[in-house]
Amino acid sequence: MALAGKGFMIWKIKDCEGGNPSQIASVAQSAGLTHVLIKIADGIGTYNEDRSRGVDLVAPVAQALRQKGMQVWGWHYVYGYNPAAEAQMAVKRCKQLALDGYVIDAEVEYKVQGAEEKAKVFMTELRKGIPNLPVALCSFRFPSYHPSFPWRVFLEKCDYNMPQVYWEKAHNAGEQLRRSVRELQSLSPIRPVVPTGPVYN
Repeated sequence: MALAGKGFMIWKIKDCEGGNPSQIASVAQSAGLTHVLIKIADGIGTYNEDRSRGVDLVAPVAQALRQKGMQVWGWHYVYGYNPAAEAQMAVKRCKQLALDGYVIDAEVEYKVQGAEEKAKVFMTELRKGIPNLPVALCSFRFPSYHPSFPWRVFLEKCDYNMPQVYWEKAHNAGEQLRRSVRELQSLSPIRPVVPTGPVYN
């Protein structure tokens, strides 16, 4: 399913409309969103769970959003310390929640020696489990600043590039976005760019 229109990333469900699924969906609909991306995992563990009650907070929000006609994607911060287990967690959550797509949030932990091999393990295991689900890479905005990051390995098995174009304390958001797109489209393979901006303040 293609990703188009305006979306929103949720980090902590409890901090959005008091965690109320129907209110989250109503606000998302009134904002004209076509998709919402919810954090579903962190490393090898699940995320947005009420562990004291053993309740998954993502499922009811996902259901409420779908009832309003929005796609539901999951995003996952990965560290690369145990890439196979992280990929297995991603596959488990994507299937468990019947997600429309999955986003890899890979950052500084993938700028170390051996990161390319870790990325290969992660992406191979991930695609083995979700071969047809759309996948996006959400990482740095300017690849020229991060040459040690394994861009190619991730992007070979991704459908979208979702850079974090965060323009705080800057006056040239438009130029930063244009530069980000230029740099990302100079990478191989080229993927459609879906920029992510900051609204958390």
